[in-house]
Amino acid sequence: MGLFRFAPALQLNPPRDALLRTFQSEVDEIREAPEPAQLRLTLYVLVGLFVALLTVSVFMRMNRVVTSSAGQIVTTEPSIVLQALDASIIKSLDVQEGQRVKRGQLLATLDPTFAAADVGAAASQIASLEAEISRAEAELAGRDFNPPLSTGPDTAYTVLQRAYYVQRKAQFAAQLRAYDEQIAQNRATIRKLKDDLAHYDDRVKISQEIENMRASLAASQVGSRLNLLTATDQRLEILRTEDFDRNALVENEHQLASTIANRDAFVEQWSGQVSQELVTARNTLDNAQQQLTKASRHQDLVRLEAPDDAVVLKLAKLSVGSVLKEADPLVTLAPLHSPVEAEVHIAPREIGFVRPGDPATVKLDPFSFVEHGTASGYVRWISEGAFSQDDNGSAIDPYYKARIAFSEVKLTGVPKSFRLVPGMTLTADINVGSRSVLMYVVKGVIRSANEAMREP
Repeated sequence: MGLFRFAPALQLNPPRDALLRTFQSEVDEIREAPEPAQLRLTLYVLVGLFVALLTVSVFMRMNRVVTSSAGQIVTTEPSIVLQALDASIIKSLDVQEGQRVKRGQLLATLDPTFAAADVGAAASQIASLEAEISRAEAELAGRDFNPPLSTGPDTAYTVLQRAYYVQRKAQFAAQLRAYDEQIAQNRATIRKLKDDLAHYDDRVKISQEIENMRASLAASQVGSRLNLLTATDQRLEILRTEDFDRNALVENEHQLASTIANRDAFVEQWSGQVSQELVTARNTLDNAQQQLTKASRHQDLVRLEAPDDAVVLKLAKLSVGSVLKEADPLVTLAPLHSPVEAEVHIAPREIGFVRPGDPATVKLDPFSFVEHGTASGYVRWISEGAFSQDDNGSAIDPYYKARIAFSEVKLTGVPKSFRLVPGMTLTADINVGSRSVLMYVVKGVIRSANEAMREP
């Protein structure tokens, strides 16, 4: 602009100026010539354009978008995690990650050795206890125990309890016979003593008459005193023997009553023992049946099957023959018929602007959004805390989780069988508000000016 200047508005003496220009150089003539109108108009247009752009940048608003660092399709229902009930050896892995499985399909098989052993032990114990209970019930009821033999695994226990029943029956009968013999012996002794006492009464009468006769003879000086004393001695001996037998009779009667009581006590004790064995066996049988139920369920869990139509999200980093620890996850499934949504990771520096309900645009990585379009939704949930580890437990940069519910999925040029599959990666643009264009332009300048030249 130094080559141009504005001409004066009025020329007081044009003829004189024209005369003077004839003696001046061409440079002075160009310098004194008036500026072109186009030049003035260009300057005004540039100034006006600058003012207009500044005004527009102040009042014009643009969306403020937070872009997720990572994301994937997840189900609204929790993932299905199949775990080992206890430490087991992996026998087979029948699926792969990303495979679609149907309800009831075999996913993996664990070593059934321990589970089968527990089932066999519980079943054998139940068979033994059932045979013992049948034997005890028959013994308690006083009926014969002779169950029909089968070809099943419980035949051995039935035969064993049958032999035990025969032994116990013989022992019981022998003990009763011993008591019965002792009772019969006591009763025979009592009968003998009663008969003897009856005879002693007659002998006492006879000996008394003999003694009286001897006394009469001795008084008449016909018989000797020795014969009188002998008769008296015989009478006293008979009385003594009679008293002895009478005491023996009482003793044998008490012994008979004691033997009968012992026999009855033995029968009651035997029955009580059988009843106690029966109660114990039934309690043990109940516990064994519970153990069998548990062991059978444990055996069923050896075959890991899909509980519903699903997609295999993750398999444990193990191979066939590896030891799977108790409660360690082996297979993780995502249900197919469960509604899906997007789970995205948001950096901590941007989480402050995101709120539930904010609209979001989801871009699926398998389909270019430029060609196939995007899906729309809204933020449904934001985690309260940051995560600093990945699924494998490795340390990563902190991030927040957010769930985006889909409100509309409009994709063009995709296969007819397309659907949102759990595990599909994506990115999401979350609209958190708006700001002026001027703020967007000068944001970097303000940050640089505020943070510049701070080095120590």
